[in-house]
Amino acid sequence: MTDLTDSGGKVRLHVEAALARAARIAPNGGQAHYLLHVMRAKEGDRVALFNGRDGEWLAHIADVKKRGCVLICEAQVAPQTGTPDLWLCFAPIKKTPADYVVQKATELGVSALQPVITRRTVIARVNPGRMRANAIEAAEQSGRITVPDIREPVTLE
Repeated sequence: MTDLTDSGGKVRLHVEAALARAARIAPNGGQAHYLLHVMRAKEGDRVALFNGRDGEWLAHIADVKKRGCVLICEAQVAPQTGTPDLWLCFAPIKKTPADYVVQKATELGVSALQPVITRRTVIARVNPGRMRANAIEAAEQSGRITVPDIREPVTLE
């Protein structure tokens, strides 16, 4: 077995499933595509998994098929730690700058992202799914083992 590495170190994936020794995790379609076709992972390669509840786990790739695989947890490599109760409240901005705000806030360790609609806010809608995807990607890349909560927008009043 080898560690699957890229220029920044081992591949890390956020999963929703519970992590424990010998747990079998089925990555979602996007994650399986990333592992098998982008990173060209093979059966036996190792990846790091985290879910924000059970710490970080080393897992190996098994049961590789054309469109999927199974990740089997081997050992916990980092215990779950808490994050400070630090929120970032921000007025929504255009798509690309908003993505950047979410990524950097995640890397800095905020526990919650709270969009706030002000009188002068130009953007009327917020896409929580996009914000969560950006936060997950930033957590995977930065080594963080939690993902900040993405809150529904509130008005400043």
